[in-house]
Amino acid sequence: MVMAQKKPLRERIREAGGLYLYINTRLIKYAGPASRGPYGPGKELPCGHCGRPKDEHTVGADGALLCPRTPEADA
Repeated sequence: MVMAQKKPLRERIREAGGLYLYINTRLIKYAGPASRGPYGPGKELPCGHCGRPKDEHTVGADGALLCPRTPEADA
């Protein structure tokens, strides 16, 4: 049984498009694709300021999102 010889490492790296791409493709084979975080395709990121869903916010005159007012904040 004759085993096929591997190409030299330098040649395989060159064919992959460089060292970065070579290592990246090898890493993805073992580790899998990058995770997307705890948010699924239907979930929206919460507001970084108040933590509530962004669809509860209103759009201001300048186009920025304004956090909703709560009764506790008004008191």
